[in-house]
Amino acid sequence: MSGSRRWPRPWAFGLLILPVAVYVGFTTTTLPFLLSKAGVSVYEIGTIGSILQLPNILVFLWAPLADVRLRRRAWLVLSASVTALCLWIALPLVSASSLHIMTGLLLLGGITVSLVLASSGGLMVTALPTADQSKAAAWNQAGYLAGGALGGALILWLVTHLPIFVSGLIAALALSVPAFLALSLPEKEPAVSHWFKGRLAAMKREVSSVFRNPVRKWTALLLMAPAGTGAAQVLLPAIASHYGVGASGVIWINGLGGGIALGAGSLLGAMVPGNWDGRGVYAAAGFLNGIAAIVLMSVSGSTGYLIGTIVYLVTQGLCWARFTGLIVEIVGPDTQDASTLYSALSAAGSIPLAYMTWLDGFGYSKFGTHGLLMTDATGNIVVFGIVVAAFLANGLPFRHA
Repeated sequence: MSGSRRWPRPWAFGLLILPVAVYVGFTTTTLPFLLSKAGVSVYEIGTIGSILQLPNILVFLWAPLADVRLRRRAWLVLSASVTALCLWIALPLVSASSLHIMTGLLLLGGITVSLVLASSGGLMVTALPTADQSKAAAWNQAGYLAGGALGGALILWLVTHLPIFVSGLIAALALSVPAFLALSLPEKEPAVSHWFKGRLAAMKREVSSVFRNPVRKWTALLLMAPAGTGAAQVLLPAIASHYGVGASGVIWINGLGGGIALGAGSLLGAMVPGNWDGRGVYAAAGFLNGIAAIVLMSVSGSTGYLIGTIVYLVTQGLCWARFTGLIVEIVGPDTQDASTLYSALSAAGSIPLAYMTWLDGFGYSKFGTHGLLMTDATGNIVVFGIVVAAFLANGLPFRHA
């Protein structure tokens, strides 16, 4: 077998997603903890977390860039570099007095890092044979979730041990360097195309094709349901003090331990038999995540926080691996604008993450930690019940022949 056919391997997509992972790790682990220590309320932190989901929801507006002019690998490197610069500038501004400027910079970084997601997603669909795409999706989520947790812990450790300028520089390098692996991928030069002329019409055709197919339509709707989001992860560092856990505990539990847990949960997705219905598996993973939230709600103390958080993050990893697998199934190998459709579906899947993050914060504002976790669990359990009922009512098999 020639070298061109042996590369890229599925595991490479666990590295290409690391720029997104490190950035998300900062916004979901480091940022909430630092803001909490700066006197920002949990409700405000939840609101900021929800706002920072907007680029993931609106990515379809600029995702067509990844399908025109430059190769996807070039867009990936360029976008990661701009995101790293935004993070470096925003890090010293994490305080109660600079929330607006900080949020604006992080929004810009979110826009550019979403192009990393679009580019890597398009490469996953177009550069790999169909048989390897499910494994690549699992590796993608393993890198995303484990890298996010470890990246968040790394940045938190850096800012508590080094000058802010140096810690920001190291964080920026950790975010941008993995993107350069993309330059080694074989990729054809894109056909000459206008920047945006006709792109919206093409995107409309791609999305319409999804909703004309009953199976693809149901799968896409499931991506927008309030299940499998792992939204409580954003707020777990902010409530760590309620369990008597400090900065070092967040680093070890949410960061290092959480990275292992998320990666393990993601790789569990690669072990699911290929003939199991992806929609049923996704709903079942969400149900397990809901049970994990209830476990975390039922414990107390640092040991309880450790056990509950690890269980929650393992099931979250499984949810997100299956989420990516569902997107890849919907896109398929014959889609011309693969990055655009991949991003549009990923954006649709970010909608429940945004509103569940806000709802979790609202639940906390009304009923404290128990309100946050019960809100998070309810969406998972309700959606699982609806999916099971739909399967039974329509006589659908949970396994294909």
